[in-house]
Amino acid sequence: MIWASIIISIGVGLFLGYIVRRSLLNHKAIWINWLASISLLLVTVPALISLFLLPQPWQDYALSGLFILSSALLWLYMITAPIRKKRAGSLLWNLGWPATHRTMFIIGIVWVIIALLQTSIFLNLADQEFVASYSIPEYYISQVILYWSTVIYLLWAGLSRLELRENGIYFKFGLIEWRQIAAYKWQGKKGNILTVWIKQRLPIFPKATWQIPGVHKETIERILNQHLSARKSSN
Repeated sequence: MIWASIIISIGVGLFLGYIVRRSLLNHKAIWINWLASISLLLVTVPALISLFLLPQPWQDYALSGLFILSSALLWLYMITAPIRKKRAGSLLWNLGWPATHRTMFIIGIVWVIIALLQTSIFLNLADQEFVASYSIPEYYISQVILYWSTVIYLLWAGLSRLELRENGIYFKFGLIEWRQIAAYKWQGKKGNILTVWIKQRLPIFPKATWQIPGVHKETIERILNQHLSARKSSN
């Protein structure tokens, strides 16, 4: 059940993300980000599949531990957000609610439905004292915890704002420091799609893109040029 739900969620999320990005960016930028995502999946999926080769009950114990660990990491990331925001420095400019974050929020709503379905299955099995189940109760409990943790994370991240701060571009998924920005470019039909190329040791996601309201474009241009020029002069 969990793998069917994950596949459905990923499929819906990728589809929604593609629709949004297709309306904002050119096809080249879309496929670069998609290839990075697929490369990451090719690394992680085989490790997950190997868990199903374990005999019972070790398979359930391993999966339950993975679900709890994943939930803990999501909560840790959310709890430590104020620390990251403080490190990002003082606020320079609030850029509002970008389209990519709205997509994340929509995916979070889809996950609410899936989490409710999984919770109902768990409650039904619990009412029957798990006599109709081939897995241990901890397996289902950890699933429910993971699903609702994911829902909370997606809604929390999806409602976040994009901000220019003292030390870089800040959003709930992280901080892109000024020194990490190799270049930037305005794209899209209206010229309001900001694409930033990021310096990375491993170019997993080499670009970050946001749709920016036109009223903020001049301010962003000034702040970006100010920091990039200061970095070049210091070098």
